[in-house]
Amino acid sequence: MLSVPRPWLVIAALSSGVFGCATVGGAKGKDLVTLRFAWPEQSTIRVMHTVDVRSDWSGRMTAQRRYAMRLGPGDEQGRRRLIIQDVEVIEAPFPAFVEPLATSIIDAQGEFQGIDPLEEGPGQDLLDALPVSPGKKAQMAKALTNGLEREARNRWDEWVGSWHGASFTPGMTQVVPMTMSVGTGRKKTEEVPAEERVRLDVGVPCSDAVPEPRCVKLKLVREPVGQTDETKGRYAHVELELVTDPATLLPYSSRIIRMDRVDWNGGKGEPDFHEAVNMEQHTFIHGVEGPPGQVATNAGMPRYHASP
Repeated sequence: MLSVPRPWLVIAALSSGVFGCATVGGAKGKDLVTLRFAWPEQSTIRVMHTVDVRSDWSGRMTAQRRYAMRLGPGDEQGRRRLIIQDVEVIEAPFPAFVEPLATSIIDAQGEFQGIDPLEEGPGQDLLDALPVSPGKKAQMAKALTNGLEREARNRWDEWVGSWHGASFTPGMTQVVPMTMSVGTGRKKTEEVPAEERVRLDVGVPCSDAVPEPRCVKLKLVREPVGQTDETKGRYAHVELELVTDPATLLPYSSRIIRMDRVDWNGGKGEPDFHEAVNMEQHTFIHGVEGPPGQVATNAGMPRYHASP
């Protein structure tokens, strides 16, 4: 049994879980596939990052940016820096989308170790421009550093940190009992019994640009026990789809979707249900200079809807 915390589900506001031994479906005779971290030194990756938020009370907002990632050489302890550069914001209706992206520190096993100090990055320039007292500036610097590190850790764990060393039987679904947060009002949630279903498929084309079927696709779905998207009443659904090279864990695409249906009246009086869908996608091109091309279109979105 392998413990795999998944803080990258921050968009879903979920608790961490573990991979268990319960499985259903699939062919049982196939060999295990173990995912390994082996990013080459000086790897250069172009990334397109898209966030698409839809709700029936505020319509639709989409944010996009693109940037380059470069994995530097290892130091004496084998740690390497994942440097973010050439950031270009295309759309940014969310203020957090224009915050700087920190340089991450990754150890030789693929574990996230932290970020470079704020004074060595663009975040310090942002703070220096603010007309506030030194005490207030120090307080803001701490909050910004914590936020940047949390974002960097979530991003890395979504792509690599939660998966390196994990083994799967292709085509078999692992089912794990756990809990997840479900909205009980405009600003209230509660933890309810849930299950997580994880499946790995092999022989998947890495991308349109790299059609060789040498990648794997990890699909993770989390829902309250006994519920589906057809269930009436309050509901939540989270899924991750990651396409990656199992020999290196170099990702080609990663998408997280969260759907919520919440009774704004909190169960008091006539129900007033509202729906929201949040999608976050990263698309990667390796060893190529220039933008990574098109990102997911409406056809790539799930069938959950939140009509404006």
